Amino acid sequence: MKIKVAIIGAGPSGLFAARELINKGIECLIIDSGKEALKRECPVSDRNLCLKCDPCQITSGVGGAGALSDGKLNLTYKIGGDPASLKRTPEEIQELIDYVDKVFLEYGVEDKTYGVDGEALEELKRKASKNGIEFISGKQRHIGSDKTKEIIDTFYRDLKSKGVKFLLNTKITDIKKSKDCFILKTDNGDIEAEYVIAAPGRAGAYWLRSQAYSLGIVSIYGPIDVGVRVEFPATIYKPIEKVMYDAKFRLFTRTYDDMVRTFCTNPQGFVTEEMYEGFVLVNGHAKKEEKSGNTNLAVLSRINLTDPVEDTTKYGRSIAKLATTIGGGKPILQRYKDFIKGRRSTWSRIDKGLVKPTLRSVTPGDISMAMPHRIVLNIKEAIDRLNSVIEGIASDSTLLYAPEIKFYDTKYPTSKFMETNLKNMYISGDASGRSRGIIYAAVTGVLAAKGIILKEGK
Repeated sequence: MKIKVAIIGAGPSGLFAARELINKGIECLIIDSGKEALKRECPVSDRNLCLKCDPCQITSGVGGAGALSDGKLNLTYKIGGDPASLKRTPEEIQELIDYVDKVFLEYGVEDKTYGVDGEALEELKRKASKNGIEFISGKQRHIGSDKTKEIIDTFYRDLKSKGVKFLLNTKITDIKKSKDCFILKTDNGDIEAEYVIAAPGRAGAYWLRSQAYSLGIVSIYGPIDVGVRVEFPATIYKPIEKVMYDAKFRLFTRTYDDMVRTFCTNPQGFVTEEMYEGFVLVNGHAKKEEKSGNTNLAVLSRINLTDPVEDTTKYGRSIAKLATTIGGGKPILQRYKDFIKGRRSTWSRIDKGLVKPTLRSVTPGDISMAMPHRIVLNIKEAIDRLNSVIEGIASDSTLLYAPEIKFYDTKYPTSKFMETNLKNMYISGDASGRSRGIIYAAVTGVLAAKGIILKEGK
């Protein structure tokens, strides 16, 4: 098959890139190893069991990992990326974010925002600042994991109606560069493309790095975030939720001066697991209709490695594999009281606590057996400090699930339009190391498409 532009990955970056291209009459094909959004279902009703039975569908398929998330849209340039790394001003990135938001509204996202209450917002900032914590505010929307797939399906069908081609349930095994085109070898035959936009998401980042190396694409190592998912009574978070649905807090630990941040808060949500080849990670989501009595968020410690050990991906994977081994193939669950005292949790200790875990496919244990001492201490100090803002988060019954790891490490030097040092090869989305989340991923996809549009003189 021959095509003008091949897009690897049907996540937000790939979908938005395709939209830009097809609106300018440039033919494109999206290849993804997963299914259509509405077909990314498992044959059991319990989502926790569902996640174990077909792991590839959690991070692959139309909509990417975002389609099975709870669909948080951070509508500020301050969250999810860095304008400078994209060689753009904050104003330019904000304009692109506003454009992406407008498109999502067209596809059915509810026009309701959080994070715009001025007086309460300033009070929360003051309270955080008083305790040495940075509160990063910004306008947000929340789609809900039970609605996200419907929005993505509307997006998908609109693209198909305009002429975008999709090749789903297809794995790309290799990318080669010939004189005039790229050759993508797949389990459904070869594809020849003049341009390639690689947007395989976090799940495909490790694969992309190996392909980039063989193609001679320049890459550099960056940091990763390693930590836990914290679950506590939803009532504790209610005062903050009224101000900002997914509040972002950042602090520097007193012992090591390491940066620790909160990520992906899910009011009245559920803790979930993500299965990868060789290990399991935890995550969280929230629905519009179904609610739990708990709220969960991630507490993540930033890790930077220097020469001679620079490969943060391998380091993060080694932590994930060790934790998975200790958990017997399941995430580790520990009460905060046990975590502080340095003893393993048991089901009897957990069950007598006030917080009932929303994820039961876990192994009670000792997180410190799986994570380096530095990360464990960072988490302890961070939760203790956060207790001054999220009052009650450091209670005995609070639950910690491990590991949660965000692999944003490999970065590729690119042009303003996401083109690498290899002509006509673009890298966008979370796999580029330039975005963290749905909105910034979409922005990088738009930029990559605009680069091709300019070359084509459209």
